[in-house]
Amino acid sequence: MGHGEEVGALQRLSPRDVFAHEAYDFTAWLEENIGVLSDVLGFDLTPVERERSAGDFSADLLAEDEGGSRVTIENQLEQTDHKHLGQVLTYLAVLDAEVAIWITADARPEHVSAVSWLNENAGGADFYLVKVEGVQVDDSRPAPLFTRIVGPSLETRSAEQTKKEWDKRDRVRYRFFEKLLECTSERTNRFSNVSPKGRRGVSASGGCGFSFGYSVSQRESRAYLYMHFGETQAVNDAAFKVFREHREEIESHVDHELDWVQDENRRRLIRHVVGVGYEDEDRWDEAHEQLARSMAQLEAAVGPYLEEAQKAADRYARQVESASDAN
Repeated sequence: MGHGEEVGALQRLSPRDVFAHEAYDFTAWLEENIGVLSDVLGFDLTPVERERSAGDFSADLLAEDEGGSRVTIENQLEQTDHKHLGQVLTYLAVLDAEVAIWITADARPEHVSAVSWLNENAGGADFYLVKVEGVQVDDSRPAPLFTRIVGPSLETRSAEQTKKEWDKRDRVRYRFFEKLLECTSERTNRFSNVSPKGRRGVSASGGCGFSFGYSVSQRESRAYLYMHFGETQAVNDAAFKVFREHREEIESHVDHELDWVQDENRRRLIRHVVGVGYEDEDRWDEAHEQLARSMAQLEAAVGPYLEEAQKAADRYARQVESASDAN
């Protein structure tokens, strides 16, 4: 490459140049690509509902983080204003959320200060201010770029989580997991020390870097083995590869179809999906029986390879660390 002939020129665009309509274009895109925002904030987000009613208003996007906390996302493809700050606070309170994310094209200094103040003084909730802009290299397709402006620090987080009153969905999910864990105890002791929760899932340790777990949504539920050796995808991939190499043996020991998930949100897991969620209570017994049987079979099928997978992940992590030290 000589004199930079093959180096493109980066152009910054207004987010309106990328998304013509805030609700129909940007919010809809964000719901489908929320992993991009997750990467900027440093924690996984799962979309739950778009345009969620909050009194006379509607929140742009309601999500959940990896711990099951509710997250409200307010989008503003223009300069921040007092109206939207009020909406951020209203949605947080009315929807009983624990995290608020305000996405804007241009953050006014006084609103940066306001969000910082909220993180320091509004114990029990976390606030994020995120800038969105468009970028383009030469004539490439424009793409959104997110930058975290303000977020909670370890010092500003409340030492104790404020207890929230569960709404109907949380109570239903609690009962779903309560009965599922009772059914599971008849097949495996893996979850003997796990308590039911009113959130998206429950999990039990499968050793360093692994978790066995259940999750449930409105229309389906899942039993899974999850790999979480760190934020470096390649380390999780090293463990996942071991299981993939033994896929035929693993699947021969289960009487249900397994999904092998390796997606852009850093998830690496093996799961069985049942088409019954927390809304279909008449079929809970059927779902619980399937999930408990799936968990017992999955645990037995992958058990012989857990140590091998853990060692593979450890070896790769050491290689990365050595390469980093060498540089």
